[in-house]
Amino acid sequence: MPKDFRSNLQNRAVGRALAMWRNESDLSLLEVGERVDWSSAKTSMMQNALVPIIDVDVVALALVYRVSGERRKPAVLGAQRARDPLRFDLLTGAASSCVGWTYAEVEAEASYVQVVALDVLPPFVRSPEYEAALRGVQADAVSEQGHRHYGDAHRDRVMRHLSTGPSLRLDLVVGEAVLRRPVGGALVMADQLLRLAALTELPGVRVRLVPDDVGAFAGMTSFTLLSFREGEFEDVVYLDTLHGGTWLEAERERRPYAETFERLVTVALPTERTISRLIEAAQLLKDNAD
Repeated sequence: MPKDFRSNLQNRAVGRALAMWRNESDLSLLEVGERVDWSSAKTSMMQNALVPIIDVDVVALALVYRVSGERRKPAVLGAQRARDPLRFDLLTGAASSCVGWTYAEVEAEASYVQVVALDVLPPFVRSPEYEAALRGVQADAVSEQGHRHYGDAHRDRVMRHLSTGPSLRLDLVVGEAVLRRPVGGALVMADQLLRLAALTELPGVRVRLVPDDVGAFAGMTSFTLLSFREGEFEDVVYLDTLHGGTWLEAERERRPYAETFERLVTVALPTERTISRLIEAAQLLKDNAD
């Protein structure tokens, strides 16, 4: 493994594609190594994105696995882009054709998730009714964005890992404005807030409310910071935008979000008071609905 190597998301996406291809081929690491004339260790490290993956090696493996040219191309482009994503995007404008990730797929590999929710609640905690209400008011062009897909299987997996711990930890900071926005109507929102309060009982979860009287801060936005167990994988920040999900990987880009999260945690209500406020807000919504 190269010294001080850090695998970016693009390199990891290529490695995941290579692992999937080998699984489909039913070839062992030894059999693959014999056909491409390199060690089993090299194939394994490529699959796990522990080394830089070059495009010619992707082509060699695609031929061994008998992967079609149509499926091969995004991985080859991804290997090229992984070397320098910014320059690749600038020169080709073809980043969308590279093999990539959805938010849910990256989240599935994270060991620690820090979320700031200032407008709506994040996908993993949404009730079916809350989710349906959000989708009902979105423009078709927004709803069709592939990065927004977050299926029940992903949600169930997150809840299972949070329940069993310590494989996944979650810190959620919620803006008070979220409590006042009755997504789906008063009763749907009341049930959603009670669901959020119940989430705090899971061993891997902390939920904290930032009250309005804290005031505003520059660049107020919702975001997610994901960390990974593997030392070769840097933290990443995810921003959900109308035109697609945006990933920030450079340390200078991540730092403002990490520092903002830490600052919000210091001014947020402790978990016990947060739970009380969630339950009070839910009861108020129910009373008004009645």
